[in-house]
Amino acid sequence: MPAGPRAPVVALTVEVLDRPHYEGQRRYQLFTDYAECLWRAGATPFLVPGDTPPERLPQLLDRCDAVLLTGGDDLDLRHCGGPAPTPECKPVPAEQQRTVFALARLALERHVPVLGVCLGMQALGVMHGAPLCQHLEQAERHLRGRRHPVRLSRGSRLARVLGLDELEVPSFHHQALVGGGAGLDPVGWSDDDVLEGLEVADHPFALGVQWHPERTAPGDPSRRLFSALVAAARGEPS
Repeated sequence: MPAGPRAPVVALTVEVLDRPHYEGQRRYQLFTDYAECLWRAGATPFLVPGDTPPERLPQLLDRCDAVLLTGGDDLDLRHCGGPAPTPECKPVPAEQQRTVFALARLALERHVPVLGVCLGMQALGVMHGAPLCQHLEQAERHLRGRRHPVRLSRGSRLARVLGLDELEVPSFHHQALVGGGAGLDPVGWSDDDVLEGLEVADHPFALGVQWHPERTAPGDPSRRLFSALVAAARGEPS
């Protein structure tokens, strides 16, 4: 039988677990929910080690059709000229942060479709100059998978992708962007006004969500984000 069309390949960022926040041997981690969502959407996941040297990323991205910036621990703003982490923070290793930022920049420069989830959305924001709150006063309302409503700007790409102006989402974060940066459009907010969605204004498909769509059940509206990313990887309009 003749082979069917090639499934789009989506690069996924992978966490680095190391001391002082993790005991034992330095290792990689990625929750399998991300890959499961991409398989269901018709893509092939391509795992990118979190400490990949930036100079290796162009060749790696040559093999991929889209990028998924996954969630994880906390950004370290010292590497961006910002303040030291607060006591509530668990900063990712410097190599991981460098890799995520470099991959995101390269994908945006090449107009490769990008979806940022939680830490991935925060990286998109900070690299565009958006301020980051290191620990929300209302953090308890956004931890441990608590579900809450998110309202979306009507007519935004994110609202079109999800087919809704409001939905319930699960949250696993204590940090959040405070407004958009240069070239970013804030398009989603929680009921306590935490920024939950953004878009890169001059990019064909570059979205960020603060919640975790991969932690929802099949059929949940949030899962449409993965289908939309795969469709964009195929060059289909959204």
